[in-house]
Amino acid sequence: MSSNTSIAKLAKRRRPFSPPAHMLPPDLPVLTETPDLSDEDVLRTALYVSWGNVLKAAELLGLPAGVLARRIESSKSLKADRDAARRLIIDAAEGKIIDRLADTEGEDQYETAKFVLTSLGKEVGWGAAAPRSPAGGFALSDGSRSLVVKWNDD
Repeated sequence: MSSNTSIAKLAKRRRPFSPPAHMLPPDLPVLTETPDLSDEDVLRTALYVSWGNVLKAAELLGLPAGVLARRIESSKSLKADRDAARRLIIDAAEGKIIDRLADTEGEDQYETAKFVLTSLGKEVGWGAAAPRSPAGGFALSDGSRSLVVKWNDD
């Protein structure tokens, strides 16, 4: 059994919602029942199996959340690991959105597409970052061409 599988099994025994083993970095040490809290790799593992949530990682380790938060803030590498672990849950959620877009039709697909454009699409000009058209929707322009999208329910 790989160490990632062991980590995932331990995490699932303590918490029902952990990243699948294939999403975890391959070099994470296995969390034991009595983890060495002075070992930064143990804190790193707890962050990953808790999707980067400091409170959940602290509970997993039996630490007050404030103590773990201060440790993370004082360590550049733990901050980076916390942020990378948080990106795992975002990636998992995006996967569900992609599945829904691919597997639905009609109103469900429309609502999912609208969500994607107004949240994830902000980086490419959709959502609140884009100028709103007067009737509701979006208007994009590259200077010479314009695209206007209006939502039926707005």
